[in-house]
Amino acid sequence: MNVESPAGPRPGAAAPSSAPSAHTGAVDQAAAAVRCELLLQDSLDAVRPQLTWRHGAARAGARLPVPGSGPDDAAVHWYVGRSRDIVTIVSAARRPALPGMVEMRWRRRGWTVTSVNAGREWPGLAATTPDGYRLALEFGELGEARLTALSPGVARSEPWSDGGVEVPGSSGYSARLPEVCCPFWSAMG
Repeated sequence: MNVESPAGPRPGAAAPSSAPSAHTGAVDQAAAAVRCELLLQDSLDAVRPQLTWRHGAARAGARLPVPGSGPDDAAVHWYVGRSRDIVTIVSAARRPALPGMVEMRWRRRGWTVTSVNAGREWPGLAATTPDGYRLALEFGELGEARLTALSPGVARSEPWSDGGVEVPGSSGYSARLPEVCCPFWSAMG
């Protein structure tokens, strides 16, 4: 269940494509933000029973490529990121199950799982889609969990022109603490 927007899978909703849309021109920040949201929702749709979540940090900005990394290594690459803070209390006993469900979905989609932390207290994982989007699921010290999606370099779009604004998700920001009990996820054993 989501406390800020409709919950659960949308009837007739297709799985997110693993490639950018074939519309004219390059993907811009607005389209990348939509894609990030779709990837996050698809990941959460794999989890049963459903979790309660809230929109987390929204990020937008620019990054410079590594020198010598390609023909456009002097170009600025714009990006966006989106996240979902999981506010369902996930007990330490249930934490390994959550990344397991998400990992299974990511692998079925053909995404490359790039990192797995199978630790019982702070499990997590990360993956990359074929079109370069990066996803991560991680737990914090106090049991807070966050799912994030970050776009590859995309074209700049006007609504995202102010990348220097301080937003949640910048250094020092942590996910909301879980507060919603669930008979399954919050069970101690």
